[in-house]
Amino acid sequence: MYYWQVRKYPPLKEGEENKPKIPTWTSIIDIGRTYNGVSLSMSEYLSIEQKYVKAVEVYMNSIQVHELEIYLISKLREELFTEHILKYPKCYSQEIVDSYYSLQDGSLLTGKQIEHIVRLGMREDVACQLRNGDKFFLNFSYDYYMDIGSSIICEDAIMEIRNLGLFIDLWEWPYEGNVWENSVE
Repeated sequence: MYYWQVRKYPPLKEGEENKPKIPTWTSIIDIGRTYNGVSLSMSEYLSIEQKYVKAVEVYMNSIQVHELEIYLISKLREELFTEHILKYPKCYSQEIVDSYYSLQDGSLLTGKQIEHIVRLGMREDVACQLRNGDKFFLNFSYDYYMDIGSSIICEDAIMEIRNLGLFIDLWEWPYEGNVWENSVE
């Protein structure tokens, strides 16, 4: 399986060993905070989050995957989730809230359910891995990183994700985080 890291941050430039630290937002809890003299608005946050949702849709469509199974789901403590709902009401439709409560290991997700779990994953409300057999893999990480795995390289999907304004790079080392890989044979 091939793995890509998807992020809103640019990669290291050629010859750089360490990326210069530039203050930037990395979570939904940063809405309202100021970075480089600009306050992160809820609409700006949702705009970037939508790019991640679209990136998943693009890749899944390119390899004709239409459902994902949840594996190893862990949910944010309910009191913190409730705080998020109250603090960021435009981010939490009733559908998304209902999705949070219905998600469990082994569930098969399709359509809007996939969109909801991507949003919940990017918001760090849930941590899990999503899989479609040995064709497609999705993992959410902290600091607004997302990992996509695929049995094939889809150059058109990669280009479309880059055209969304996201960065996507192939992992050049073993992907240790895929706990599912040994169980799918």
